[in-house]
Amino acid sequence: MSHIYRIILAIFIVSQTINAGFFDKEGLILIPSVAFRDRSSPNDWNLHAQGWYYEENPVQAFLMEKSLELIVRKDLDRNRVKMFTAEGEDGEQICINALSRSMCTKTDKEGRIKNNFKLTNQEIETLRQVSSGGGKVLVDVGVQKKNLKGINEILLCDDNGLTVISDIDDTVKITEVTSSTQTLINTFSGDFKAVEGMAEIYRHWEKQYNATFAYLTASPDQLYPFLREFFDREQFPIGSAHMRHFTWLDKNFITFFMSSSYMSKKTETLEMFLKNTLNRRFVLLGDVFQKDPDIYAGIYGQYPDRIEKIFIRKYDNDVVGQERLETVFKDVPRHKWATFEKGSDLPRNIF
Repeated sequence: MSHIYRIILAIFIVSQTINAGFFDKEGLILIPSVAFRDRSSPNDWNLHAQGWYYEENPVQAFLMEKSLELIVRKDLDRNRVKMFTAEGEDGEQICINALSRSMCTKTDKEGRIKNNFKLTNQEIETLRQVSSGGGKVLVDVGVQKKNLKGINEILLCDDNGLTVISDIDDTVKITEVTSSTQTLINTFSGDFKAVEGMAEIYRHWEKQYNATFAYLTASPDQLYPFLREFFDREQFPIGSAHMRHFTWLDKNFITFFMSSSYMSKKTETLEMFLKNTLNRRFVLLGDVFQKDPDIYAGIYGQYPDRIEKIFIRKYDNDVVGQERLETVFKDVPRHKWATFEKGSDLPRNIF
């Protein structure tokens, strides 16, 4: 697979010399995020904004699409491919509108929005929407001096309650990350396929426990618009999404899903939720095909009283996977973790 990646990378670099700038189209992806109480001022909230401001390159998108189609021998979705050939816009001013004061930030060198804003409780209340788990706010975000804006969803994560933190790939969406070709096919073509029964059990937990949801995944944020279509179609509860960003400096699209940076980023985000809430409890879901068990076992060791349950997806006849889990979770009480293959295997009552 590495030689194929080198060919794709070479095509990508060569295409840089074919400037189709007059066809370029700018875009803004706003990814649902989360807000926590400010520990130093409990009447304020710390809002974590995240998104991506980019410019498309249709020449690169076309060449990449045709290169990938030679590999997988299947027609691909150019709308998805073009997100991976788009280039982030550095240093652009992004502002939160609809407040009585100006709140702006600048995109980083990859075009990403990765900033925290402090909002008063009064400001939060003016933006609050009624929803499960304590509510969410809708924030009007725009690119300064350009007619480009959108609405960012921010889930409110208060000190008490329950949050379900779920992986996406091969936990709620079939990706097959153990197969390079299937990962490419399932990422770049056709409708995303849900793991049977997962949306229904998540909706049940949302209703029964007034739970909030956070999706913590190795998937790149370039895929978020298509993941959102999938979530909406399958009726998964909306939650904050915590993703990484793929660039062509990364070694390989496939190993991107399995890299050590994924483990550290996922652990960092889990700690963010735990450190910024006093008594909130957490249910963690992942799969045996990646590093979720190792990450979850490590976080349980730090916060055993805050982690209510860990559920790991594996195939029923996967003896090797079961043995691995028994080893990884040797210090986690057996009643605290379980395996599942589809949503109906999960308990309707967590406690």
